[in-house]
Amino acid sequence: DEYSQMFIDYAGTCPHPVLDVGCAYGVATLPALAAGATVTACDMEQGHLDLLVQRTPPGDLPRLKTQTGILPDADFPADSSGGIHVPPSPHFLPAPDLEKSVANIAAWLKPGGKAFLITDTVYTGFWKAFAPKYEQRKAEGHSWPGEIKDAHLLLPEPARHRTKVRYMNLLDPDVLTRVCTAAGLVTERASFVSPGKHEQGKAYSDAANERAAIVAVKPAA
Repeated sequence: DEYSQMFIDYAGTCPHPVLDVGCAYGVATLPALAAGATVTACDMEQGHLDLLVQRTPPGDLPRLKTQTGILPDADFPADSSGGIHVPPSPHFLPAPDLEKSVANIAAWLKPGGKAFLITDTVYTGFWKAFAPKYEQRKAEGHSWPGEIKDAHLLLPEPARHRTKVRYMNLLDPDVLTRVCTAAGLVTERASFVSPGKHEQGKAYSDAANERAAIVAVKPAA
């Protein structure tokens, strides 16, 4: 999506190392490396990181570090990253873990550094069935309008019995902005966004609201 692309473009010009948390197979890490960035790639699965290393061109390997971890427990030094990218995953975090994760991200950023956070919304996939409830909660001023404690029940049979997903905290630009502001970050841009296009070149939908994203800046000292 366009926010991941913004991270890639930013990383290529950033004079400091950047961090990709939840990097998976390197969808953002590999092009950031190609753009000249120094990247620490973090993922919960060591197998993902091993494959990422295998896929990295030899010339880019000296600028790649890997570390296993998952939010909110991943740990990095304070003031160590010029930019941090979190692709769609914050919606799996309960509210306290999300707030802790964003506070950690703010601590890891260097002054002037930027965080690029991307999350799923209630307008994607099976979660659309929850949209009326979400919109009602939103109108009532609910702090976490997209919190679903029995998310598996929105899935069709037999998927609801196979999935490990029981909780979702589907977010929107307003919630992302509030959480980042509480962590001391300044919002540069926040919006709904489309995940992009299918391999066939067709957009996922015309609504462009399946994801929410934010670019938030740590104020300079």
